[in-house]
Amino acid sequence: MEPTTDDLLRAMAVLGAPGDPLYIMRDLDDEHRRLALLAHLTAALEAHLAAAEERSDLGVEDLADLHWDADRAAAAPLRRAQVARLARVQHGLWRERGKHADPVTDAALTTLAALTALLERGGAHPMLPDAVTALRDAADHLGTVLRATPEHPV
Repeated sequence: MEPTTDDLLRAMAVLGAPGDPLYIMRDLDDEHRRLALLAHLTAALEAHLAAAEERSDLGVEDLADLHWDADRAAAAPLRRAQVARLARVQHGLWRERGKHADPVTDAALTTLAALTALLERGGAHPMLPDAVTALRDAADHLGTVLRATPEHPV
């Protein structure tokens, strides 16, 4: 069952989500109001989640398992949800980057675009095996460089 706008407003209040709900919903039809409120709730939940993850002392694998289980319990189409997350990260980095070139951010943006395309297309393109190999080799090289750089331990 989809939450109503009133349900989402209550959830924002309970979670202490930032933003003025009336401003968030301004001039929107009901479906877009709910979408806007859900986006703000998602951001607030992700902030709470990040803080809880930090306090938990769980490793990356345990956190990945926890999220996998939660996604499955929500009956979310897992691949689509993961691709959507990558797209949001890519868009956020793009906005944060601005108009100035940044080699690290630009490399991350290119990698996210490649990963998104890879997950969306599956095995549909004849050049895909070569692209996967190149991406894997680049990731191995990046891991080696980061491990050799003291300020970026992996």
